[in-house]
Amino acid sequence: MAIVFLDTEFTDLLDPELLSIGLVALARHEGSAEFYVELDLGTAIGQARREASSDFVRYGVFELWGLVPGATCTQWEMGHRAGEWLLQVAKESGTRVEVAYDYATDYELLEYAIRESGLWCQVREVVTPVDVDKVTGNIVGELAAEDCFRSLSKRGLQRHHALADALALRAAYTAVKASALQMAWPNDFDKGRSA
Repeated sequence: MAIVFLDTEFTDLLDPELLSIGLVALARHEGSAEFYVELDLGTAIGQARREASSDFVRYGVFELWGLVPGATCTQWEMGHRAGEWLLQVAKESGTRVEVAYDYATDYELLEYAIRESGLWCQVREVVTPVDVDKVTGNIVGELAAEDCFRSLSKRGLQRHHALADALALRAAYTAVKASALQMAWPNDFDKGRSA
């Protein structure tokens, strides 16, 4: 099964409305390994969502807009592009796609956007949502995520950019998985290092 890591940015915690979507494939060879879209803040919907956003979003998230060329689009396009990307990952992998998230609202907003675009009937046949917070939310995962954020500074990306946060979630997941495997089979890992 293919795994894709999800993060979104949204207006506020009490009444969240979607602002951006970041998706990152576990396997870097699965089609385009990264996907990112952000709402065009110049549209009527974009302006309304900017006004509805918390101060944190206005001053900590919107300053990261425009870092990914071609990512700015309408609300409908955000869902349509995300749906098409997930369908392509499923087609290329020949399996269902697990959409891994660490905050349930992220998946709810993704699903809602794809529904609005008219692709949900197709996408729901190939995706399975998976909450990985209990897996990644430990010291091993947090340290891996921090390392990822440091390396992303070369690309101009940082925490609270949906693509950066999705990449950090992938880093946390892979580090925790590797740590668990090393604990389960420590001798196999020692042999691999000496070979």
